[in-house]
Amino acid sequence: MRLALLTACLLPFFASASAFTFTNQYLIPANQTISDEQWVVSTVAQPEGIFLNDLSIICANPLQLNGTYAGNINGIAGMETVLSGIAKRNARITGKVIRIEGIVEGNLLLLADTVTINQEAVIGGNVRILADKVISEGTIGGDLHVTAGSLLNLDGTIAGTTHLQAREILTEETLRIGGDFTYRSDNLLLLDPAQVEGSIQLIESNPTQAPLSPARLKSRGLWLFAAFLAGAAYLLLFPSQAAHATHFVFTAPLKSSLIGFLASGALPILGVFCLTSFVGLPTGLLMLGLWGAWVYLSQIVTACLIGLLLLRLTGAPTGRLLLASAIGLLLLALIGLIPALELPVQAISLWLGMGAILQAIFLNRSESVATAQRLNTAQLQTMDTN
Repeated sequence: MRLALLTACLLPFFASASAFTFTNQYLIPANQTISDEQWVVSTVAQPEGIFLNDLSIICANPLQLNGTYAGNINGIAGMETVLSGIAKRNARITGKVIRIEGIVEGNLLLLADTVTINQEAVIGGNVRILADKVISEGTIGGDLHVTAGSLLNLDGTIAGTTHLQAREILTEETLRIGGDFTYRSDNLLLLDPAQVEGSIQLIESNPTQAPLSPARLKSRGLWLFAAFLAGAAYLLLFPSQAAHATHFVFTAPLKSSLIGFLASGALPILGVFCLTSFVGLPTGLLMLGLWGAWVYLSQIVTACLIGLLLLRLTGAPTGRLLLASAIGLLLLALIGLIPALELPVQAISLWLGMGAILQAIFLNRSESVATAQRLNTAQLQTMDTN
């Protein structure tokens, strides 16, 4: 069963392995045409050619997108990203600094510290931006959604509606909005109604949701369903490791919490540090990927222990990890409905689970099998950790 699941998960990666390129410099001249889909990991990248398919690129240093791209663009850069070419479909870019100077005929999604959309830039579809500082002066054919941490400077022409959120929003006299202008800011904007064809509305800060409001119940329900699916896959693929991690939470909670606390903070920092060099780029990507997986799986391990303890109280067999995880996740979801307890419970379950998983990974197979057998007894037994 596990072999079949692993094969199904890994088959798409092996099938497209020939599309991957690992190089120090990815330089495509303007007169070269690339017909295949490209997956690129590079230190320096400047693809200026004609790309007839999708381009997905990870670059440790500045990324220059000056070519013509018939497919989608997915870009991640450690430094600055400049798109001055023509993207005929959608563009999704993440980096420290992003500048849009060219044409994007589809939708545009940007995640960065600083984003600039120059006056010459033209975006045909919708634009979504998440950044600390945003300057938008170009032409946008769809809607504009911006969440800025500190400053948003808005100019140019926007054919659709705007949904803006920033501590400070500045608008120019030449700004034109074809739809509604909706914003949330610390200060009230004195915007000329002639600049906006639709309505101008200031959105107040969201009031605190009631613990049992429909929106909150729906959110927790979706979280519970997704967590149960992830937990089921983890328990089917790695039952011995899950059993061992659960026993570590039970027998050494303080040790697990300390390891999880240190790992949850150190792993992403080390991963980002490794991304700044080509030699450490694969290592950084691996560390960030593992960190993300462990953050999600940590709640599964904590939920397993909670469920096992409840099964123990009822006298039921404690070897049913899948049932125990469902019971534990349900209890965590119910506790999460209480605003004062949501954040502390999430932090504790994260540290406990991640620390236990890391300890279980470095144990040999015989110890894991012995723990799994111990877990299948009628009652939970304390594991000898000496």
